[in-house]
Amino acid sequence: MKLWIVNYEKMEKILLFIGLLISSFLTAQTKFTVIVTNGSFNPSSLTIAIGDTVEFVNQSGFHWVDGTQTTYPSNPVSFDNQSQSGSGWTYSQVFNTGGVYNYRCGIHTTTMFGSITVQFPSSVNTSFDINSFNFYPNPTSKNIFFSELKSIESIIIYSISGEKVLISNLVDNYLNVSTLSSGVYILAINTNHKIITKKLIIQ
Repeated sequence: MKLWIVNYEKMEKILLFIGLLISSFLTAQTKFTVIVTNGSFNPSSLTIAIGDTVEFVNQSGFHWVDGTQTTYPSNPVSFDNQSQSGSGWTYSQVFNTGGVYNYRCGIHTTTMFGSITVQFPSSVNTSFDINSFNFYPNPTSKNIFFSELKSIESIIIYSISGEKVLISNLVDNYLNVSTLSSGVYILAINTNHKIITKKLIIQ
């Protein structure tokens, strides 16, 4: 048997923060464009929000985007388009994990560099409620069941770091979560234009 020791005051703050974050995902995602030419990424530095997309457009020359953790171990997640190496390509990357990402041209490794800072959104317009919706059992290792199905539009589960790990348009009154590793997650229930966030423990 595993013993979970929870600081409820800290967890409530996390739920509030993640609720704001999730609401922003649903209402304010943006696409940014980086032009790739001989010798440069333009702009070479971007600041975006979690859930935003960066589209790299190669207008001239032979290049590929190398943001791998092999090259930059401190990057929160790897990204690259080495399979498109060459000219005339467009490559899109959605950034779902916050942090600073460095990248370079995989061909011009000493002259072409860029960076992307992915921030948590600071404001939202969507309301949410952390107390008015029930599901069970919690903790669980396989399925969670919901007390009301008809008002649920979608379910998203996030890790504590804010990364999406499961998305579902609920058909039955339960959701299979057996693919998730043991730990604490945030369950976001999108219902009638309101985001309800709950703590979920996977055993």
